[in-house]
Amino acid sequence: MEQHYDMVMVAYSFVIATLTGYCGIEMTARVRAAAPAEKLRWVVAGAFAFGTGVWAMHFMGMAALTLGVPVTFDLPITVASWLVAVVVSAIGFYVIRDGVRLVTWLIASVLMATGVCLMHYGGMYAMRMLPGIEYRPLLFWASAAIALGASGAALLIMTWLRTSRHWTHVALRLGAALVMAVAVTGMHYTGMAAAMFAPGSYCSPGNQLSDAWTILGLVMIATAVVSLSQWWALLK
Repeated sequence: MEQHYDMVMVAYSFVIATLTGYCGIEMTARVRAAAPAEKLRWVVAGAFAFGTGVWAMHFMGMAALTLGVPVTFDLPITVASWLVAVVVSAIGFYVIRDGVRLVTWLIASVLMATGVCLMHYGGMYAMRMLPGIEYRPLLFWASAAIALGASGAALLIMTWLRTSRHWTHVALRLGAALVMAVAVTGMHYTGMAAAMFAPGSYCSPGNQLSDAWTILGLVMIATAVVSLSQWWALLK
């Protein structure tokens, strides 16, 4: 089955990933600067914003895909993939709340990478294709390796740039956010390239999210959540 992408949507998925990366850096600064009694509140807020942003980027990339048949998604599995993204983000923010140590960084990187892969491939499974999607082993494991590298890099970047305030440091944050966006989108589209759709395959008729506009609506809401969280963090 042939696969095509709407390049406008692909570009927008990169914009979402960049915005999410910058939001993650800002939220890390708030987590690290918060009083002990307030750290958990900022960890939850950061996880909600960052996890939602990563999830939105994923589904924008999915909405960009054209298979020649209607692409639909199972609602409970889609929601579960969002929850996974939020939970693994919470793990990351919790680990770096007071600094990063080698062992905790490695453990958190592996846990986050596992969560990102579960979110991505769970989102793919939400299509409930008949017959099922198969994956090219080399690209599948390459996407997992990229997820691990992206998770580790994200933790370090968000920690290193937590106290930047001068405009040159803001530029560094933006540059770091772009690096994170390349890593996150690289993982997503590598995973997409790994997918093999059998000729004549179709999505389950029982899927509740019935068209691209539904997915786009969810993505736009998620983008608004990330943007509002960013402004909230800057005002605090």
